[in-house]
Amino acid sequence: MTNHAPYHAISVPVRDDLADAHRDVLDHLASPGTWWTGGQRLAIAAEAREAENCAFCRARKTALSPNSVTGTHDGLGALPAPIVEIIHRIVTDPARLSRSWYRDTLASGVTEEEYVETLSVIVHTVSLDTFAKALGVARPPLPAPRDGEPSRLRPPGAVQGDAWVPWIE
Repeated sequence: MTNHAPYHAISVPVRDDLADAHRDVLDHLASPGTWWTGGQRLAIAAEAREAENCAFCRARKTALSPNSVTGTHDGLGALPAPIVEIIHRIVTDPARLSRSWYRDTLASGVTEEEYVETLSVIVHTVSLDTFAKALGVARPPLPAPRDGEPSRLRPPGAVQGDAWVPWIE
């Protein structure tokens, strides 16, 4: 075991395979995805980290219904409002997401593919950050974005099933 990036400066040894996997995740987040560029994916990751500081999200979380609170998110300003809504709701109040909320998200102009990739970036980011928090260390810094364009290739086998989003059996 060695302590190499992103955990080189901590006293708790982290297995090499975990540190390597976390480095790969950071590289993956910085790379163009299927629907978002590397820069957009990192903006989603940064927004996921910011969601915990949002006063609007805190007010919604304590309300009987999140729909009973009006306002705007304390976002970073790099992403469209519907994407910020997705990020903040998934990060701060996932237990009260509903199919109707998802349908409203699509009605706001977000595509199914954008939603799925946004969710993926959130999950990767929260997983890295939760690991760092468990170790009592700072979250790994987000890297610089990699150049390139999203592939825009939807898997041909993705079909609507029991999940809200199309998926591959």
